[in-house]
Amino acid sequence: MMPNKPSAKSKGGILLAFLICFQLIYMTIPAEDYTLTPPPKPTPAMLAKAAKGDSQNVSTAEFAPNPVSRFIKIFLIVVSAAVIFSNTASALRLIKNLNLYFRVFLVLVPLSILWSISRVDTINRYVSIMSELLVAIAFCVSGWHPRRFQSTLRVVLTLLLLASLLLGTMIPDLAIEHGIGTLKDAWRGVTVQKNEFGQLAGFGVLLWLHALLSKQANALIAIIFLGVSYYCVLLSRSSTSLMATIFASLFMLIALRSPGSLKRYIPYMVGTLAAAVLTYALAVLNLIPGTSILLEPIAALTGKDTTFSARSTIWDIIKEHISQSPLLGSGYGAYWIGPVPTSPSFVFTWRMYFYPTESHNGYLEIVNDLGYVGLICLLGFLYMYIRQSLQLIKIDRNQAFLFLSLFFLEGIVNLSESTWLVVNSGFIFFVMTLAVVCLGRALLEGGQAAPNQRAGMLKSSPPPRARALRGTQDIGWRRN
Repeated sequence: MMPNKPSAKSKGGILLAFLICFQLIYMTIPAEDYTLTPPPKPTPAMLAKAAKGDSQNVSTAEFAPNPVSRFIKIFLIVVSAAVIFSNTASALRLIKNLNLYFRVFLVLVPLSILWSISRVDTINRYVSIMSELLVAIAFCVSGWHPRRFQSTLRVVLTLLLLASLLLGTMIPDLAIEHGIGTLKDAWRGVTVQKNEFGQLAGFGVLLWLHALLSKQANALIAIIFLGVSYYCVLLSRSSTSLMATIFASLFMLIALRSPGSLKRYIPYMVGTLAAAVLTYALAVLNLIPGTSILLEPIAALTGKDTTFSARSTIWDIIKEHISQSPLLGSGYGAYWIGPVPTSPSFVFTWRMYFYPTESHNGYLEIVNDLGYVGLICLLGFLYMYIRQSLQLIKIDRNQAFLFLSLFFLEGIVNLSESTWLVVNSGFIFFVMTLAVVCLGRALLEGGQAAPNQRAGMLKSSPPPRARALRGTQDIGWRRN
């Protein structure tokens, strides 16, 4: 008799769940805390060298991975590659069904080594991308079941939030900021800084709200941890994370609780909301004259000015650098390599007297790294992600709306943070990469793959009766 729930032990399921937890914890908890002291005034020679983008021989040792980090990365690559090798046929079919523009991105990044202003850093970032991608693919080809994405993430993200609350209670100096303004008394928990903690908690809110609405967890437990996650968002004092979490939560609530007569309009609602998010992205960048008026409701809601805490100065400096190589950018991950005099990003240390470490806008960050070619790739990635999610509605409505809610959360967060396709954004890139791979696997299982792949469906595809049982149930099947 076919089991109603998947066997976590099948095909190394426990091992891969452990790898996901290990990867998330590794990406979330900082190995060391970098504190930038005010640098000396740069000499004309330093500025001339930085203006030329001559950072090929820059020493970034203080920002380089320590031996433990390197060992962890190698360990994840080796174990994931071994799992993929033992499931080669399934892995190849899955890769062919992934988001097309995500695959283009995986080609564009190594190509950018050719024109990168810091080739070593671009190579290191690409290795990080591949290590996270390999873990995600291994996770989806071994011990797979339709609810594996959220059931695994809920556990590890909740543990990280609980650990943050415990750390903030017992050792507040390590978990709570002591700055001024929005930093004063803002929690960062076990993460690097408050905005990342707010995003971590935002993911927790969506996962537990989804578990509650789709009845994939005990209602009382879901309500308790939903409250814990939302409380952590408030503790972070990240108004962008709060706004994004509320927006994405409302979308999920409407999508999963809308009357049957309104279901046909869901794709139009998704398209409208996605267009609105991208329009706000253009408004933040002030690329379209007059659109800045659209930011006034956000300013009223968050209590900030329309530049998201005066980040327009950062954006202006980044735009100056983009103008030097607008088509292809300066190389993936080659700009923010640390406050070293031979890096173009060193300019922030004497123009703003601090080092931001990112562009504080995910769309602008991609243009800075990969030019407008990269921006086209990003927009294509977002379009394909939405398209595949809408296709999944026909197969698994609950799962599709979870992926779409994550999209809206990240779409808003990237108005003032840089996480879209940015591997050094902590755990965010990994979670979204995992979502992309799981989305591709779900479509492959449901027969929504490209026509040339339907004949090569994964052996673990459920029989018709199992597909009919999809919905709020956790359906499992044995692989032949």
